[in-house]
Amino acid sequence: MKAIVIRKYGSPEVLEITNLDRPKIKENQVLVEVYASSVNPVDWKIRKGLLKLFMRKKLPCVLGGDIAGRILEVGKKVQFYRVGDEVFGKVDIIKNGAYAEYVATTPDHLALKPQNMNFEEAATIPLAGLTALQALRNMGGIKAGMSVLINGCSGGVGSFALQLAKAFKCKATGICSTRNVEFAKELGADRVIDYQNENLLEVQEEYDIFFDVVGNLEYSKIKHLLQRGGVYVTTLPSFNILLLGSIHNLVSSKKMKKIFVQESKKDLELLADFVDAGLLKTYIDKTYELDDIVEAHQYSETGRVVGKLSLKITE
Repeated sequence: MKAIVIRKYGSPEVLEITNLDRPKIKENQVLVEVYASSVNPVDWKIRKGLLKLFMRKKLPCVLGGDIAGRILEVGKKVQFYRVGDEVFGKVDIIKNGAYAEYVATTPDHLALKPQNMNFEEAATIPLAGLTALQALRNMGGIKAGMSVLINGCSGGVGSFALQLAKAFKCKATGICSTRNVEFAKELGADRVIDYQNENLLEVQEEYDIFFDVVGNLEYSKIKHLLQRGGVYVTTLPSFNILLLGSIHNLVSSKKMKKIFVQESKKDLELLADFVDAGLLKTYIDKTYELDDIVEAHQYSETGRVVGKLSLKITE
């Protein structure tokens, strides 16, 4: 099978198209023929070696976390899925990767593909969608009527978080650049803060949840934006969050937390329900062929992606 591998850490040029053996499934696994994946910032952060302290991935390895495709084989101990089922999911990026024509994975990492989406659209949801959902619900304790602030609301995770906040019947405020203000409004933002023309630190409102998708705002600088009992959630690990956060959270009513996304069949099913109900959609900025993976990573690294980047694997 064709796959994208890296044999060393480095620039996008270390991404290599190669042929690997098709994976053999275990009794508790399924084999998915992958039609589409997507490119997420975590992919190039792994490629550059920026996450070596947090993710022990052996080289050479296949990158990518998102898949959408059809099940080709089902292990003897798998009960729910059948050959031919159309699925989408997030694979364990430590153990295997999604930039490949076939992926062996466990059923709890998959769900049936949303009926209202094609494979390319569905492949853009799992990692970013799960991150947004688990950050708001598991870390933030989101409930109807809350006020949610999302920093980076025009990217993959942020655009899903904005829509999910509205799906949970919350007041959603997004932070983005001038060029993406209208996009944020189209996603349902009740208010948009254009950071190029408005100083966030001078904003007078207070929020129940501050979800820092970009990870570029220190808690100490934005804690005044949290209501008593409010929660700051970030996607990026740091010394303050990982080591000092637990101590801080014991003595302060305001909490700071780091989201570590987990594979979850139930959460994927919930995201699919939101999609089919018209409460969640994906916006694909660009679609790339597998042969164009270097260009896809280069664009993702610019930080200017609106929504998601789709990656075609097979026709």
